[in-house]
Amino acid sequence: MADWVTVCATVSTGLESIAVKECKEKLACKSIREGRGRVYFEISVDSFSEVKILRSVENLFIVLKEFEEGSEEIDCFSSDILEKFYKLPQHLEWSLALSLWKQFTGYEGILFKNETTEGKRLEDGTVAPVDCADNQNKGEDPVGEDETDSDSKENPAKRIKRSNEDPHDELQDNKCDHTLMKNNSSENGSLLLLPRFRVTCTRTGKNHSFSSPEAAAKFGGGINDWFGWRVDLSNADIEVLLNIVENHVVIGVSLTKESRGKRNIVHFGPTTLKSSIAYCMLKLADIQPGDVVCDPMCGGGSIPIEAVLNWPICAHLCGDNHEMAPPRTLANVQSVTGQQADKRKSLPLDIYQWNVCNLPLKSDSVDVFISDLPFGKKSGSKHENWNLYPKALEEMARVCCAESGRAVLLTQDKRVMGQVLNKTEQWKKDLTLWINMGGLKAGLYVLSRTKK
Repeated sequence: MADWVTVCATVSTGLESIAVKECKEKLACKSIREGRGRVYFEISVDSFSEVKILRSVENLFIVLKEFEEGSEEIDCFSSDILEKFYKLPQHLEWSLALSLWKQFTGYEGILFKNETTEGKRLEDGTVAPVDCADNQNKGEDPVGEDETDSDSKENPAKRIKRSNEDPHDELQDNKCDHTLMKNNSSENGSLLLLPRFRVTCTRTGKNHSFSSPEAAAKFGGGINDWFGWRVDLSNADIEVLLNIVENHVVIGVSLTKESRGKRNIVHFGPTTLKSSIAYCMLKLADIQPGDVVCDPMCGGGSIPIEAVLNWPICAHLCGDNHEMAPPRTLANVQSVTGQQADKRKSLPLDIYQWNVCNLPLKSDSVDVFISDLPFGKKSGSKHENWNLYPKALEEMARVCCAESGRAVLLTQDKRVMGQVLNKTEQWKKDLTLWINMGGLKAGLYVLSRTKK
């Protein structure tokens, strides 16, 4: 029977349902449940590598332990909670999570003090500790710390000969001292080979007697003392997550060093959309094989690049009015092309410079419009949106196929968008999802083209 592991995927708040749908479609999950900005699912160890194909999520981590609200093991409101955080690492089951972490990240170093680069490779790929018998065959005489007195531990080189000691015993003692020094040196060297780590704590709750840095410091101190891992806050190999919401605690090992929402984009603009949000918008559009998909305000190209990678048997085109946007999109397309295994010359994507209010396209020629509209914050202005939004939706209605056409539009300017949709007869609002974008409440509007 295969082992199962719980994985947590973070997603932009409001898009959890899209992530759940993707997990059900692509993964053989045992169970899936939603949290705020998170999706938890159980997956077999044999299928664990498949989590890399998820596109709607931003970060992934393996759940080491979850303490539900009211758990007797952890009480976040008790006075000794920091001491419990310190002792917690030695009571967690780390082996499976760290093994999967190594598999996912490709880390090749040792994880524990009893591992060595000279150890034997087992069938499962792990490193076996060097056997004492092997050391003796090499002419080494391993000496444990419990076989020497406290003086020799502190300063083995300054051992004083007693008057009744035999010279032969002195030679044996010198041999032990030399071996002990060598073992200590080897141990210090192995500590340097251990991974660097950091603990990241996120905390929500008003009645806690501790801060997030205090919880991270105590929990990290316990890990450091238990495993001997080195603390490195800026360049860690392993990131351990401590998530606290009131009295609910989740501990995990991060699988992603940076957000997967930044994939495919190398050249960023002032309002570059996350690729994970772009994928969710495309899923909401219900794209079918052979559809013509257009982003009339593409910016850096997050939406069209995600579209052409995941819906390759559709026709894709995009454009923007800003003179710097098409070259930026082209640069990102070329970057993605260079990462492709087959090194294709280019992605099947047409890029234009045009005005969304006057598109050089025939009527009823596009099946799906998907775009991130100017919010009026970093790009454009609230005042300009009153003129832009009505004209843009009217032009998209002309080009979009009547009755069968769809549009998925993202904007934070809900006031203008609401007024435009109330007045138009060419678009019908099917769904609105409210999502969190960097602290801004933005709306995802799913529209269908009427026959008018």
